[in-house]
Amino acid sequence: MAEPVISIRGLTAHAGETLLLHDVSLSVSAGEIVTLSGPSGVGKTTVAMAAAGLERPGVTVRAEVVAPGKVGYLPQQAAETLNPARRVGHALGELVGLDAGRLSREQRRERVAEVLRLVAFEAADGLLRRYPFEFSGGQRTRLALAQVLATRPGALVLDEPTTGLDAVSKAGLLRQLRALADAGAALLVVTHDPDVAATRTLRLRDGTLTDEPPPTAMPLPRTVERGARVAELRGVSVHYGRMEVLRDVDLSLFAGETVGVVGPSGAGKTSLARCLAGLAPVRGEVFADGKPVPLLRKRTARQTAYVQYVWQEAASSFDPRRTVLDQVAATAVRLRGLRPADATGEAGEVLIGLGLTEAQAGRRPAGLSGGQLQRAALARALLAEPRVLICDEVTTGLDAELAVRVLDCLDAYQRRTSAALLLISHDTRALAARADRIVAVEHGRVVDSG
Repeated sequence: MAEPVISIRGLTAHAGETLLLHDVSLSVSAGEIVTLSGPSGVGKTTVAMAAAGLERPGVTVRAEVVAPGKVGYLPQQAAETLNPARRVGHALGELVGLDAGRLSREQRRERVAEVLRLVAFEAADGLLRRYPFEFSGGQRTRLALAQVLATRPGALVLDEPTTGLDAVSKAGLLRQLRALADAGAALLVVTHDPDVAATRTLRLRDGTLTDEPPPTAMPLPRTVERGARVAELRGVSVHYGRMEVLRDVDLSLFAGETVGVVGPSGAGKTSLARCLAGLAPVRGEVFADGKPVPLLRKRTARQTAYVQYVWQEAASSFDPRRTVLDQVAATAVRLRGLRPADATGEAGEVLIGLGLTEAQAGRRPAGLSGGQLQRAALARALLAEPRVLICDEVTTGLDAELAVRVLDCLDAYQRRTSAALLLISHDTRALAARADRIVAVEHGRVVDSG
């Protein structure tokens, strides 16, 4: 085997007094794609950050890490690396210039276009002049990867890079990762995605590396019946500046049903969810419980509790200064009027049901993985006891066992409350097993429902 481009020896990690990882060693050579999987919270991101020479807040790491060349790192919450105040073209142009030195304007544009093609974008002028908020979650992940590739790293450490991508975009990205490896790059990829073709596959469990294959589990059959209409969009259109992202959309949700939403990245799936949650100004009408509802900032506590939304980039929704348990419990205090002690007890039970330990719930957000924070965000929404629960890629980045656990938890909540669930996902297999009907969104319109 060739000389390793990334080498980690004897990695041990602690979060406070808790041992996360013990004596972990791995290497990645030029031309390799090494995948790293394991349950949420087991320490995969800690290993990835150590490989990239980065420190994780709240985690103490001891290891011998050798990576003599340039290492590019794409975090799990990749979209947060984008500057919301800068146009895409300007940000990429600056990064290209840092790598290649003095370039003419035309040379810089050609290099930006080349980088965008690597992540399945065409560098049209309209795209280059847009801001990050004008893209879908999956598109922002690809743009974040473009920023990493702009500096031409010899090694890449990618944490769940296929998160939120539709099948076409994912296939294009995986081809490009293979091409990068064929060109001599070394890739360490944290992923639960079986479509990532690996040279070698490693699995973390109980703080150590093993060759144990990931568990597989089949979803339980659904038995919930549909009831009365609980939410509705009538003739809804959404514009961001001059760009139309939704056009004349009609959608009804009924008590007790699960509706799956599918479509390419950028089709308008997340915008549809934001309309129901009151996070996007609309033309048209939004109804909940049979009554028109305003934007979220103008909704009453009852209206806010009625529709809850768990979005893709959940980590950014937590206050870094407070424990996760306190923030989850605060929802029941604010929206349901529970006493703090009762809310804390209920929050702890829901978090444990979603696979988080008492110790993990007592940490601040920086002490949890992206998958753990995603489940904490779901627990926070459940504490509101919503009649409509919207989940945008809620199982993305989870191993198969945890994904089934989360979906089973949603099923149990629905059986108990007859809530309507709107599940946005690129996992068509999971939607086929769980959803009562599927809504397809393309180019800002609902093109199929059944």
